[in-house]
Amino acid sequence: MGFFSTAKKVGGTVVNFKVTKWVGLDRLTQSTKQLGRITKSLVTPEQAEYSETFEEALKRLNLSEDQINARRIEFTKLMLIYLLISIVLFSYSVYIVYAYKNILGFFMGFSITLFALSHAFRYHFWVFQIKHKKLGCSVRDWFLDKH
Repeated sequence: MGFFSTAKKVGGTVVNFKVTKWVGLDRLTQSTKQLGRITKSLVTPEQAEYSETFEEALKRLNLSEDQINARRIEFTKLMLIYLLISIVLFSYSVYIVYAYKNILGFFMGFSITLFALSHAFRYHFWVFQIKHKKLGCSVRDWFLDKH
C-alpha cells in the first residue's frame, strides 16, 4: 500500500470528504421545495366554497337589505379612510426625498402606500359587488364599469 492510499483511508475517517454533507444539500433541496410550495399557495387565489347568486347568499347568511346597505356605507367609509391614508403616506414619502434626500425612506413609504391602496381597492371592490348585487365579479368587470 502506498502513502497516498493510506493517507486517504485515514483522512476519510478523520475528515468527511463528502461535499454534499458539507453544504447540506439535502436540507437545501427541502428548503427550496418548501419555498416553492409557499410561493404557490400565496399566488394561487382561493376557490369559492359556494357557487351561488347574491340573493341566495343573502338568504343563507340571513341578511336584510338594510344590513347590506349599512355594510355598503361602512365599506365606502373604510375605502375613503384608506385612500386618505395612502395620500398622506405618499405625500410624506415625497417629503422625505426632498427634505432628507433619502431614497430608501421614499421606497419604504411608497410600499406602505401601495399596501393602503390595496386595502382601498378591496373595499371599493366589495362596494362594487354590493351595488351590482352580483358575486364573483372580476377585476375586469370592476375596471370596465361605466357607472
